[in-house]
Amino acid sequence: MWYGRYRRDVAGQEKRSHVAVVLGRKSEMTKQQAKKKLLDTIIAEGLNNPNFLDKLSVPAVPALTFNAVADLWEAKRLPQLKASTQYTAPILSRKYLRPFFGAMALDSIKTGVINDWIAGLRELGRHPKTVHNLWKQFRAIMNWLAQQNDEPKRAWYPSLPIIPDVEQRWFTQEEMQRIVAAATGQYKVFFHLAGLSGLRSGELAGLHYGDIDFVRGVIRVRRSVYRGMEVSTKTKKGYRDVFVDSGTIQMLKEHLGERTIGRLFQTRTGTPLENHNIVRQVLKPICKRLGIAPGGMHAWRHGRVSHLQANNVPGDFTKNQVGHSSLRTTSGYTHFTEAFIRDTVERLGSGCAQSV
Repeated sequence: MWYGRYRRDVAGQEKRSHVAVVLGRKSEMTKQQAKKKLLDTIIAEGLNNPNFLDKLSVPAVPALTFNAVADLWEAKRLPQLKASTQYTAPILSRKYLRPFFGAMALDSIKTGVINDWIAGLRELGRHPKTVHNLWKQFRAIMNWLAQQNDEPKRAWYPSLPIIPDVEQRWFTQEEMQRIVAAATGQYKVFFHLAGLSGLRSGELAGLHYGDIDFVRGVIRVRRSVYRGMEVSTKTKKGYRDVFVDSGTIQMLKEHLGERTIGRLFQTRTGTPLENHNIVRQVLKPICKRLGIAPGGMHAWRHGRVSHLQANNVPGDFTKNQVGHSSLRTTSGYTHFTEAFIRDTVERLGSGCAQSV
């Protein structure tokens, strides 16, 4: 990077302040071009204007910086968001947003500045999806301020990296059956219910005895668990009734025994199960023992959606059962085995040949 340094007179101070600015990347401009940009910056500030010292006597209104806006956002807006966002947003802001934008005046944050920030994130090796999420958080903070001031949303045109199109790991029906058969204790029931209902890991951990309608065969999803705390469902659509088969209901009855209160699944000390511990201590070791490619709890959810879709279940039914807000999201959870694809094309091909 090319950096420019100069000195600036400050009202009420005998000594000048030392200023350093980023001029651009060395791969994109020569040294002479960098000097020209530095001179343009000095001229824009009016430092070489004979009347500059006279202007210093007029009190200036301090420029609003990103740090000041982020402080307001975390104090006023963040408490209204999900518990997961309340936990992660300040960490990401402190690590990736404030170090770069913190001292900048809002009016100085242009698309070029944002692209320099994105380039820095890529140099740090951050995944494209992470870069997109950080951009969304930055934009949310800035647009919240605009909303508070009855101003239009600020517009930038960043060059965001392309997110690789990598298929999400999902469990096939055969893999699910093998994992459930190998699991023991409450995890046999936990994994079975994950595969037969498509519930999120946090939703499974948040189930109570009163959430099961044993007569109708319905599971009422009313809450989730995040970092050991019971919170609301991920989205409004997550608050739903999920129908399960009679065999699953019988398995739940046998799992609960004489219990009529409390959570369906919990640790030995009575605390909610944690997704990280389930995957690290139980699911992945089972996959390794069985020779199955490892996957997280979301692989059950993707597998459930794929099974419903492959069996021609109406999309709206699938969407409502898994708690998606749109069919587009449901489509992203749909995967097909090569055997299913081969069977489908051969079946359709045979039908076409007979009609000829």
